[in-house]
Amino acid sequence: MNTTRFHFTTLGLAIIGVTVIGAGCASHRGAEPMAKVPGDGDIGVPATYRSWPAFVPTVDKVEGAQVREIYINPVGLTTQKGEAFPAGTVSVMELYAARKDAAGKLLMNAEGRLIKGPLSKIFVMAKGEGWGARLPAGTVGNGDWVYGAWQADGKTAATSDFSGCRSCHLPMAKTDFVARYDEHFMARMR
Repeated sequence: MNTTRFHFTTLGLAIIGVTVIGAGCASHRGAEPMAKVPGDGDIGVPATYRSWPAFVPTVDKVEGAQVREIYINPVGLTTQKGEAFPAGTVSVMELYAARKDAAGKLLMNAEGRLIKGPLSKIFVMAKGEGWGARLPAGTVGNGDWVYGAWQADGKTAATSDFSGCRSCHLPMAKTDFVARYDEHFMARMR
């Protein structure tokens, strides 16, 4: 696994192409620099993601006893319904354990929603021009998306095997491999 992590900030996303292209090295013969393209596990947690808009409202996953908060950066927010997300899009999903009572029953608030417990993991999805084509042979294709998975501290890797992420997103090819695509645009229309 490559240990280089790409951290994104709102301003940094505007210059992502310059940063990625400039990260390569040129040979002594003056060749064009080779771009360093991130792979799964190289995408870090963006420092400012909690200031980004919610991608969809809070998601309750009763069957998994989870509450999910999903954010999208301003680049991704420019996408119109029916379009693929542009290069530079980053989405972050926080997974919280749902609170339970002493008997292990899920606790609900007055609106019938799960009550958030502690943050357990942070998942990051980032898209860059040509990233998918440069992933290792045999990688389940998800367009130009790459993934990061982190413990609650945002620094400790939660996995080095992203086949589960890729397999989960694979059936969503018609929506650019993005879960809750239609729900996102419906929420924006309100």
